[in-house]
Order: sequence, then structure tokens, then C-alpha cells
Amino acid sequence: MSGIGRSAAALLVAVGLGGLGIVARDEPSTLEPTFTVLGAPTMPFVPTGSFVTSSWFCPGVPNAEEGTGGSVVVTNPADEPIDGRLTVYSSEPGVEAVSQPFDVEARSSRAVSLGEVQPAGAVLSAVVEIDGGGGFVEQEAVHPAGASVSPCANAASSRWYFAEGFTAGGSTEVLVLTNPYPEAAIVDIGFVTEQGVRDPSRLQGYPVPGRSVQVVELGARNEPVLAAQVVATRGRVVAARAQHYTGAGRAGHSVALGAPSLASQVFFADGEVGDGITERYSIFNPSEEEVVVDVVFLGVPVTDTFLNDVELTVPAGRVLTLDTADVAGLPAGRHGAVFSTFAGDSIVVERVITRPAGDAVATSVVMGSPSNLASTRWSAAIGTAIAIEDALVVLNVDAVDGTVTVSSLGPGGLVPVPGLDQVPLAAGAVLPLALTDPTSLGRPLVVESTQRIYVERRLPRGEPPLRGRSGSFMLAG
Repeated sequence: MSGIGRSAAALLVAVGLGGLGIVARDEPSTLEPTFTVLGAPTMPFVPTGSFVTSSWFCPGVPNAEEGTGGSVVVTNPADEPIDGRLTVYSSEPGVEAVSQPFDVEARSSRAVSLGEVQPAGAVLSAVVEIDGGGGFVEQEAVHPAGASVSPCANAASSRWYFAEGFTAGGSTEVLVLTNPYPEAAIVDIGFVTEQGVRDPSRLQGYPVPGRSVQVVELGARNEPVLAAQVVATRGRVVAARAQHYTGAGRAGHSVALGAPSLASQVFFADGEVGDGITERYSIFNPSEEEVVVDVVFLGVPVTDTFLNDVELTVPAGRVLTLDTADVAGLPAGRHGAVFSTFAGDSIVVERVITRPAGDAVATSVVMGSPSNLASTRWSAAIGTAIAIEDALVVLNVDAVDGTVTVSSLGPGGLVPVPGLDQVPLAAGAVLPLALTDPTSLGRPLVVESTQRIYVERRLPRGEPPLRGRSGSFMLAG
């Protein structure tokens, strides 16, 4: 992967020799301790390098009622088989985690239903460990209101952030906290509404037992704006948010990871202005100082009526929303976006789009991707099983023209999708790409470019008559 290092941990070695001269026999040299420093957590990516084991921490899937469930999909693009272990955790008190081995043949994928491994529990989550590293993992959560896809995290974290929450119109939101480790974790949970910061006492010092899942009700009702943060005072967890939209202009269901760290610059590849479409960005600043955030919409020209110079001031500890309907002159059609601040790593940004879907609407929420994940290669374990005209949206973040190639993974390895080999990609452009060729449907995908890009997917929300699309980023790398 170009542009940045992709190792899951950065190794810092400090060796003190005590001097370069001759050391007397009665004065042995002393070596300084060697420390391993974990890299700052970030959004999911495909690691490179050699590992004894690579681990993937999946957000969780509903398992409480008929029509709910989900699976993890492990993709192996290499020429040799891989194997490892899948562990499924349950939200049911007293139910033990279940582990089982798995293997994935070369140049193929394997989907495992979590409910078949562990049937007990209203919510199930999983950790996938791949011996020797290699491969990548994503999750699909299935619900009668719509399926959603999310990459699995590279690591647990002591902090998690969510910017775009919503409980208006009877909609519901819960946090899904997974502790994959033997010892209990302790977390403090707070949330922010339009009225201000809330730190309920019942959510302070909240225990998450070892090797379990906890479903946390925030207790925030009828809130059109709702951000949240999870801070572990002991241990580390994996935090996701499950939302069921049932009114106030939204419809759908999603389960996705939070952001494990703050950023100073956040990108989105997709975005759209059009009839019946609503698009909102939520900017959460959990820091102790107000921040000024510059917003630039990408892939659209600057004109006399559209200056593309939005500036927002987000107070300390608060969340601010930006509706694209309020951006003067923003032209109809597709666009990307970047949110930037000079205040250092201090923000997290999410986008929610509600589009018409037949006689109803479909709502999809996507966490923005930080600047250090801009890459010339993006991978997806889960593609579309049906033909979609704008299944992929590619954003070129470099000021240089390039090309983009979409390949699907089959028995012979990665093969360019017909019509999507070296497609011209203009500098700073947003490019929707269709996936309609039958040979590419239902297969893992890799998108490669001569320039750094971001790639979002628009996948089916479920079987007909359920219509609409669910958005998500592919995996950088």
C-alpha cells in the first residue's frame, strides 16, 4: 500500500550501549529495555508484512428475532490456503464463547453464519484469527429492515467515537461492546445531544465481562442529533452501534464500527444532491477546545454561485450537523467531501444519506475515513450479488489524472472486470462505477489506481421487495 505504512503495530527499539570504547571486564555494558509501542488505532485496513497471527474484530450482528442474523466473510487472495480460528461471543449472560477452526482455499472466500456457531444470544460478535496473517475479513448484519456490511477492526481499542446518532420518530440506537479478552473491561460511556453533554451515572464504570458482548441502551429518546463516546478505564473493547430507523424521514437498519481514534482530516467518496435525497454530516468534537473545521466538496466545480468554502466552528465536547441542502449553490449530482481542521486530531465525522427506494426510503450511515488511509489499493470481501449501476464510488484525492481498475477474485486469481480495466480517473474527481458483468457478481473485489483514492460501496439492503442501498467503505490495502 502506498503513502503510508500499514503495519498493525510499530516496533520501537531503543538500545543503549553505554559507550563506544573498550569496557573493562568488571564494568559490563548495559542494554536499555526494548519496548513495543502499539500504533495509534485507525479505521480498518488490510495489513501488510509477516505476522504469526492476524486478528480481525467484527462489530456484531442481531440474533434476537426471525429474519435477523449475519455472517463473517474471510477472503484469501493468496495462492496458498490459509487457516485459523473463529470465536463467537454472545450477549446472553452465562453463555460461553464458542471457538472453531476454519480454512479458506487459495483465491477464494468463506462465509460463516455466526448463529450456526452460537445460536444463543440477542447479539453475537466474532473475532477471526488467521494463522500467519494474510486475508481480510468483513461482516454482514441481516435485519428485516435492511442488511448492512462493515469491515472488521484490526484491533480492540480503549476509545471509540460515534458522531451520527438518531432516535427521533421512534428510531432506536444501541451500542454493542465486545470484550474479547479474559479479564473484565471497565468503560465510561457518554453522549451528546442538541441540549448538551450527558454522562449518566449508570454508564460510568460500566463493566464488560471477559469474552462477552454487552448491548447498551443510552436512554436518549427522540433525539435527532446524538453523538457518543466510549472510554475504557481498564482493558480494551470493540465498540459498534446498531441503529433501526423507523420514522422522522428515515428507514433502515445498520450495524457498524465506531471510530477508534480522532482525526484532523476526514474523507468521503460518496455524496449526492437530488430530488428526494437528504444528506447530513455530523461533526463530533470530544476535545476540550473548540475547533474550526473547513469543509470542501470534491468532484464539483467552483462557480460564481458555489464558492465551496464552508467553515464550521464546533464547540468543545459538542456535535454539529451540516445538511447539504443548506450549502448554497452545491450542484445536483454526486460529490465527495473532506473535513479538515488545524487543531490536530480532534474530530470524527459521519455522513447519513436517505434516498428514495421504491415507495419508501432507505437510510445509510457511513463513518468518514482519515487521511492516512488514502491508498492506491482497496479490497472488499463482500461485493454485490446483483447488477448495480453505481455499485462503487471512487474519489481521486490527488491533483493528478490517473486510471482505476476493478478486479474480481476467482479461481484464477484477480481478473479485471470487463469494462473496468484502466478507466480514466481525472484529478480530484468522483467516479461512480457499475458492477453489471455476471462474472464479477457475488465475488470479492479489489480496486487499484495509479493515484491515491478512497472507495465506497453501495450494496443491496436485502432481497426484494426490500429496496435501496447500504453504503460502506472498502478496506484500504
